Amino acid sequence: MPRSFILGLWRFVLIILVFLTYSPLYWLLLKIHQPLGFRFGRFYLSSWRKCIGHQLVIKGQLSTEKPTLFVSNHSSYVDILVLGTFVPGRFVAKQEVAKWPIMGWLSTNQGTLYIDRSRNAIVDGTDKLLEYIDQKESLILFPEGTTSDGCRILPFGSSFFDVAMKKNLTVQPITITYAGWDRLPMPLFMRKVCGWFSPDIDLLSHLWTIAQWGTVQVVVDLHPPLKASDFASRKDLAQESYKLVQKGLLDAFSSPLAQQMS
Repeated sequence: MPRSFILGLWRFVLIILVFLTYSPLYWLLLKIHQPLGFRFGRFYLSSWRKCIGHQLVIKGQLSTEKPTLFVSNHSSYVDILVLGTFVPGRFVAKQEVAKWPIMGWLSTNQGTLYIDRSRNAIVDGTDKLLEYIDQKESLILFPEGTTSDGCRILPFGSSFFDVAMKKNLTVQPITITYAGWDRLPMPLFMRKVCGWFSPDIDLLSHLWTIAQWGTVQVVVDLHPPLKASDFASRKDLAQESYKLVQKGLLDAFSSPLAQQMS
């Protein structure tokens, strides 16, 4: 499907309608009963994802252990809409996310933990995560520490895997692949359109760009959970998680899309 101004405009209208319709109820539920508000928040994120034309294809089983540390690759703010739809946990994000238009508001209301990723603040960040782990809260982490172009996986930082080692957590690696475009294999140029990794493009401009294209099939590969106690160090755990996520990306790009959607 070619790029369409009309399609982009229609999707922006839907986004605005969803925002105006659901935001008051979302805010009210968070005030009255926060757990119910968080559940509604997942529905809210799912609605936004559908508005911009992203269809989920989920492979594998989600860990039911509480708490679980979910670790995923990261190429766009859309990853938050994807995982926030069905993964029960708090996102761990860099502090800048709180300032993003609209998405920052949504992330904050969904209980995102904002962490200073600078080397000097790692210990404080780890302690903050441990507090939530002690409350049996699952966490969703992007160990690359930044976004990529969606065609590769950047090296995983191991610092926050220390949380898993200290508490012997279950760790579930997840691969997100923007694999299909209108049910056809995703062209290389479209993979880079889906990714939001350039500081030269602001969030709203990128959202407008992807809204003008057809339907994107997003393959989410839930890999078998790992147990922290099976690894000698946090670096070993991070490396094994990286290998699984990388394999998931390669498999998604090399396997027929129709087979993945069946």
